Amino acid sequence: MSEDTKREAREHLDDIEEHGIRTHHEASEGYDHTEPDAPPIWAFTIGSVVILVVVIFALQQYFERIWSDAVYDKVLAAPSPELQDLRNRDDYALTHYSYQDKSKGVVRIPLEQAEQLVLQDAAQGKTFYPAKSTVPKTEEEEAQETKDNAAKQAAAAPAKE
Repeated sequence: MSEDTKREAREHLDDIEEHGIRTHHEASEGYDHTEPDAPPIWAFTIGSVVILVVVIFALQQYFERIWSDAVYDKVLAAPSPELQDLRNRDDYALTHYSYQDKSKGVVRIPLEQAEQLVLQDAAQGKTFYPAKSTVPKTEEEEAQETKDNAAKQAAAAPAKE
């Protein structure tokens, strides 16, 4: 090695020590002249896309199966025999006469007849609950009532002080 080469090498090392990075590069270092290994990169890319498509397809099929099961259970499935029996008993109780308590003489009547009797009593004014028919107020009546309330509050305010 010549003296100039040794001096340049020392300066180069000094630059590295001083700045922590290399500022000068040797021409002999060059760079990696080989191409990236393309087949493994393509294999990884294609494999990732295939896996993504398979996962999306599987999730879609799973969702559709769960959805169709839920629709069948909630909409299309026939009701249970116990539920059908309960509905039949309720329907019978609403449409037929029967004794509620035979010793007290309490009788159950069909719903339609009970509705007619209640409407007849209401038309004759014999309702069993306090009911008074009211007519909505007109705008003038509401305005007058508001004025009257304001006047009462104004009269009551000085008396409190």
